[in-house]
Amino acid sequence: MWEQMNRTAVDLFQNGKYDEALAMGEKALAEAEKTFGPDDPRVARSLNNLAEMHRSGVRYSEAEPLWRRALEIREKTLGKDHPDVAVSLNNIAGAYFEQGRFDEAEPLFRRALRILEKALGPDHPDLAASLCNMAALNRAVGKYPAAKPLYDRALTILEKASGPDSPQVGGVLNDLAGLYESQQRYADAEPLYRRSLVIAEKTFGPYHPHVAASLGNLALTLSGLKKYEEAEPLMLRAQKILETNFGENHRLTATGLENLAEFYEGTGRIEEARAIKNRAAEIRGR
Repeated sequence: MWEQMNRTAVDLFQNGKYDEALAMGEKALAEAEKTFGPDDPRVARSLNNLAEMHRSGVRYSEAEPLWRRALEIREKTLGKDHPDVAVSLNNIAGAYFEQGRFDEAEPLFRRALRILEKALGPDHPDLAASLCNMAALNRAVGKYPAAKPLYDRALTILEKASGPDSPQVGGVLNDLAGLYESQQRYADAEPLYRRSLVIAEKTFGPYHPHVAASLGNLALTLSGLKKYEEAEPLMLRAQKILETNFGENHRLTATGLENLAEFYEGTGRIEEARAIKNRAAEIRGR
């Protein structure tokens, strides 16, 4: 029964039915505790699922104690160097990262990476996410030279494991390009963003939100290179994708409009920017 309840909670969450998912997740946790005992790894799975649901709603204060308890269960039952312990560490560290608590996130990310390297070997594809976590942390605190080799290593691992056109490779290319963009190295970022866009279109189709994100990233880099005529149609296409997928009154549509307005402001088209900003504000107001 627990397995089915747990699966149902995940399915509800993935389909955007958050309140129903949370209720089912809590039932699954209670069932796991009743059936298997409070310190069973299956209880940790339920705790982790519930924490991720709270995280999606930016309810970190509710999520953290669930992750902490899951970590304690896994360390106690599986050992401190088990890959599932690394998963818990990455979850907690990721939440700290999202809150800007970088000093607290760093030792957890490092410990998770050491566990996975020891348990899986230096070239295992599951290592790539941890490498990217550490790279993102270094980028966030301005340690750009420390971030690049981590992204490079993750890219090498994933290209070997899943091929040069996998969506995982596309994600790392996008992150590495973002690192260059943070340093205003737009000429270095451009080819990586272009390759990431090709992978996204091939993987998800031309009208997927991931494609919109890739288009927006490439457009911003082209703007940095003052290639405004190339950038504008990409931004307009990205906005069309967002409106097609989410509707004209969704918060993500508003975010796209705000990016478009910022682009027009940067090119001196103030009146167009103002009109688009007003439309975005109306959506936010709803």
